Amino acid sequence: MRILFTGVYPQFHGGLECFAARVADTLRGLGHEVLVTGDPPKDLDERDFVMMHKIPPTVDDLRRLKARYGDRLRFYVHDHELYCLRKHYYDPFRRLCDRTYSFFPCRLCAAVTRPQWILRNVLRPLCAFRDEMREVRTFVNAAYIRDNLLRNGFPPENVKILYPFFAHPHREEASGRVWMPDGKLRIVFLGQLIAGKGVGLLVDAVRRMKVPHELTVVGGGRDEAKLRRSAQGDVVFTGWQADAQRYFRDADVCAVPSLWSEPFGMVGAEALSHGVPVVAFDVGGISDLLVPGRTGLFAEAPDGRTRVAEARTAPALASALDRIADKRLLGEMSGNALDLVERLFDPDRFVSTLLSLSWLP
Repeated sequence: MRILFTGVYPQFHGGLECFAARVADTLRGLGHEVLVTGDPPKDLDERDFVMMHKIPPTVDDLRRLKARYGDRLRFYVHDHELYCLRKHYYDPFRRLCDRTYSFFPCRLCAAVTRPQWILRNVLRPLCAFRDEMREVRTFVNAAYIRDNLLRNGFPPENVKILYPFFAHPHREEASGRVWMPDGKLRIVFLGQLIAGKGVGLLVDAVRRMKVPHELTVVGGGRDEAKLRRSAQGDVVFTGWQADAQRYFRDADVCAVPSLWSEPFGMVGAEALSHGVPVVAFDVGGISDLLVPGRTGLFAEAPDGRTRVAEARTAPALASALDRIADKRLLGEMSGNALDLVERLFDPDRFVSTLLSLSWLP
């Protein structure tokens, strides 16, 4: 098949780009021809299948793709851009958001949190994009995103969950892992060092832990210098790493302390594919991959609830990390994690579902 991926920008190196590259390489390995572009090409040639990874720059671009490719066009949702001008889906006051898109409140939120984007947000025709996108058959990476789209008027028959895929689980790597070899819980964080990822809370949380531990922070970002200054004890900052996943080999647990509504939480799924349990805040789509007590633990509020603001604190995170620091529990969760990855994130099923031009709701 001749395939077009559009909406993948080479200057970025986030989860979207890593995912799109992995899919494109897999398809090429199966003999397909894959063209990967940022904005849609000016001249739309003949393609058997077209995947949008981001909304095109203009509504006219979107209409052009729909008119040219019709039922061969698909959209894979990676963030909240169809119902949130900021794409992060949290507001400056309550943090996490659960509203459907509304013209005035959403534009006010965007203006308050990013004044430099006021003009762009006033002019961005989100309603027109949404109306056009409702007709496009859409893949989502978590039930949470599907629910958000349905609340925003997308017909259920046009929205299908298709979990990202990974190489088959790293069972050999996981089988040789020795848990907490020096009696310390080895915690790893992979991601951008920005406020929404919750790294500051994680650094605070490890100071409060009762269990001996060491934390490795892999990644870079605008908060890196501040985090380095605030860290104490066994905290190592590696900076940005091209092969970040190698840090899973010597980890007991992966911390995902995101404060924003992660659409899926790719790093958590990557950790599970290496047999590494996850400790996280219960936000966004992370609950699709973290099964409490089986593949990891959520931080809990004093009353035991997880999807509340009281659970998204440093003490709650420290308590969850202390609770998971048990060699037997870590080993059991590792096996469960590998089984879940094999069941949900199978590459063969992903490719066959992705490329099928028939559509079953």
